[in-house]
Amino acid sequence: MNQKPIEPFTGKNNLRGTSWQADETFLSRRVTLGDTWVVDLKETSTAEKVCMRIFQGMVNRDVARLYLINSDHKEFGASDKFWIEEYQRQGWVNIVGYLTIDAALAQFRTEFAGYVRATESEPWSIHAAAVRAILENGIVAPDDVAAHLKASGWIELDDMCGHWPDAVSAFNAMVTAHRDDLAYPGMALVQPSENLWDFIMQQQIMPMFSRPKHDTWDGVAKIMDTYPANYILYGYVSDDTVEEEIAVERASSSGKYLVPTHQVSNLSFHSAVLGNSLIKAVEQACPTPIPPLDPAQVNIAIAITDGDNLQVPIMQYPLPEFWNTDKTHSIPLGWSMGVSLSTLAPGIWEYYRKTVHPNDEIVSIMGIAYVHASTLPDPVRYFKATFSSMADMGLSTLWSLDSSLTITDEPLWDILENAPSRDALKGVVVGYGPSIDKAFRRDTGTPVMITQNGYDENAARLKARIEELMALDAAERSPVNFIMATNWSTNARDLYKTLKPLEDQGVRFLTPSQALALMPDIQGIARSSIDTVAMPGTCLPVGRIEQFGSPILSSPTLAEINNPIPLPFNVSMDAPKPAPSGNAVQLTATIDININEMAQNFLQYRVLPVIEGYGLSDEFAQFAWMKFESSSICIGLTLFDKAASVHVTNIGSTGNKVSAEINDSRLNIYIDGFTSDSRATVPPIKISVTFIVDSTVEPSLSQLKIKPEDVAFDYTLTIGIGEEDGPLVGGVRGKMAGTGAADLL
Repeated sequence: MNQKPIEPFTGKNNLRGTSWQADETFLSRRVTLGDTWVVDLKETSTAEKVCMRIFQGMVNRDVARLYLINSDHKEFGASDKFWIEEYQRQGWVNIVGYLTIDAALAQFRTEFAGYVRATESEPWSIHAAAVRAILENGIVAPDDVAAHLKASGWIELDDMCGHWPDAVSAFNAMVTAHRDDLAYPGMALVQPSENLWDFIMQQQIMPMFSRPKHDTWDGVAKIMDTYPANYILYGYVSDDTVEEEIAVERASSSGKYLVPTHQVSNLSFHSAVLGNSLIKAVEQACPTPIPPLDPAQVNIAIAITDGDNLQVPIMQYPLPEFWNTDKTHSIPLGWSMGVSLSTLAPGIWEYYRKTVHPNDEIVSIMGIAYVHASTLPDPVRYFKATFSSMADMGLSTLWSLDSSLTITDEPLWDILENAPSRDALKGVVVGYGPSIDKAFRRDTGTPVMITQNGYDENAARLKARIEELMALDAAERSPVNFIMATNWSTNARDLYKTLKPLEDQGVRFLTPSQALALMPDIQGIARSSIDTVAMPGTCLPVGRIEQFGSPILSSPTLAEINNPIPLPFNVSMDAPKPAPSGNAVQLTATIDININEMAQNFLQYRVLPVIEGYGLSDEFAQFAWMKFESSSICIGLTLFDKAASVHVTNIGSTGNKVSAEINDSRLNIYIDGFTSDSRATVPPIKISVTFIVDSTVEPSLSQLKIKPEDVAFDYTLTIGIGEEDGPLVGGVRGKMAGTGAADLL
C-alpha cells in the first residue's frame, strides 16, 4: 500500500489566476476540500499531538477533511477555533461532526497500512518515521502511542528507533535514500513539538531540524545547500537573533526562500479552503483625499511587524486584541503580511482582504519569503515573484528587512526597481532598526522610509518616541516618520488606546502608503560613494566604499561611516626654536595615536548604539567587536609661506616605521599601518618629526604659519559578532581623508 507518487505541477491550469507560478513554488499539490471532521487535542501529550498532526496530513493528502483544535494552548486554540468557525459562517466548509482522537483514528483507519514507531528520546527518529510513513502510507507513533495503536489493531510497518547515533546521520540517510521519492523539492526545519507536521506530510516535504548554535548545524546546512534554489524552506531556523542572522543569510546565499511556518497549525486544511478560487485584490474602501503634507506637523506611519511569519496572520492576528479589536477610536495602521498567505491559506487571505478597515493598510513584508535579497543568487526572480504577488493581491508597499536598502545608491536598488512587475510597487519601508537616514527619495522617484525605533518596544515606548519627535523643531525631524510596532511586544488595542490622544496634540497618523506618497524629495545621506568633504577636525571616506562579508553588518557599517569620524591622529606643533645658524627656526611635529581609545570609542559610540537601536539581544552587545585597520597613512603639513625652505633633521617613533619627504613647502609624513581592535590592548603610538624652516625673506619667519594638517589613509573597518572567522562578520574598506580643526602654528 505504498503512497502513489504525486504528479508535479505543470503550470498549464492556473485556476487561481495568479500572474506567476505561485502554486508551483509553494506546493507539490493543491488538494480539494471535503466534508470536515473536527478534533480537539485537549489534554494530549507531545507524542500524541505529533501523531495526530501527521495523521491529519495523511488524511488530507488528497482531500482536506480533518481539522484540529489545540485547546491546550490558549492563543493557538482560540485561533484554530476562530478560523473553522469563520469558514463555516462563510459557507466554505461543511462540518459533519466532532470526534475524539480515538474516534478519528477509527474513522480513517482503513485508509492506512499501519504505523511507524519512533521515540522522543531520539527526535530525529520522528523525522525519519515521517518520511517512511509518507512512502508506506502510514502514520507515526512515538513511544506510548505505538503501544496504544498496536492494542487498537494497527500494524507496525517499521521501527526508526536506534538506527542512527545522531540527527545528522539520520538526515543524511533519509536524504540519500528518499529525496527523489518525495514530491516537494524543498525541505522543512521543524521540531516534533511544533505544529507544521500536517502540511509536511500532505505536501511530502523532507523534514529535518537544526539551529546555528547546535552541533548539527554544519551538517544540516550542507544538506540544505544541495537542495535546488528558488523553492521554500519551511519551518524556522533560529531560537534567538544571532542564530536568525546566521541562518537567514546562509539560506539566502543558497537561494532558499524561508517562509516561517513552524507553529502554523492546520496548513494542510487552510491551503484547500478556496484553493481553486480566483485570487482577489484587497477590498480597500476609497479613502478620504489626503491633505498635502505639512512639515510643521509630526507625520507618523506605524506598521505591525513580523507578518512574514505565517504564524502571525494565521495564529495571532485573529486574537481579539489585534485585527478584530474595537476600531472606534483607531488610528491608521499598517498590518504586515507575507504574500505567501494568498497561496498557502487562500480563505484566510480572502477574510483579511474583505475586512480591512478604511484606516488600515496591508503591507507586504519581505515579499514572498524571508530572505536577504542582497545575498540571493537570483534576486531578480525573487523580486519578480514578490511584485507579481503584490499586484495580484492589490498591495503597493513593500517592507524589506534587507539593510542594504538603507543605502541610497546600493546596487540592489537597481535590481529591485527594474524587476518585472515592479509597477505594483509604490514605495518601500526598510529595516528592523534605525539608520542615519530617516527617509529619502531615490533619483528614480521611489520613496523610502526607514524605521526609527528598535525591535522590542511596547506602546508606551512608541508614545515616548513620538513625543521626542514632537519636541524637535520641524527642521530637525523628517517630514515623514516610520515607526514599527512589534507584534510580540504590543497589539492594536494598546496602540489605539495609547497613541490616539496624540492626534489632539498635532500628531498626524498615516498609513505607510500615505506617508510614502506624500514624501517630498529628500536626498539620502548614506551612500556607497562619497564626494563630500569632511568638516575640519573630522574625516570621511573618499570615493567608492567597498563592502565585504555579511551584508547584515556591512550595510549598517557603510551607513554609519557616512557620518564623519574624528581624525584618528592628534597632531600638535612645538613652539619654534632658533635654528643653529642662519635665518631659520626649528620645529617639531608630534603625532599621537591612541589605538585603544579609537576602537573602544567607535564600538561604544557608533556600533553599540546601532545594535541597541535594532533592539537586538544582549548577546549581540556582549559579543560585538570592532577592528579598524589603517595603512598608507600620509599626514601633510603645509607652510603658508611658499618662499620658505624645509628640511627634516630627526624622526622618532615608539614603534611604527615613519618616513618624511619635502615637496615644495609641504612636509609629508608617512606612517606604516596599525590596527585598533576593541578586543586587544596595545600601547599608544607617539611619533615626532623635527624639521628646520629657512626663509630667504627676512620678515617671513616672524610671521610663520602652518596650515591644519591634511590626513589621508586607506582603511578597513570590520564589525563582528562572535568569532572572527564566523558568519556574522562584515565591514567596509576604502580611502579616507580629512583636515585638522585649526592652524598648527
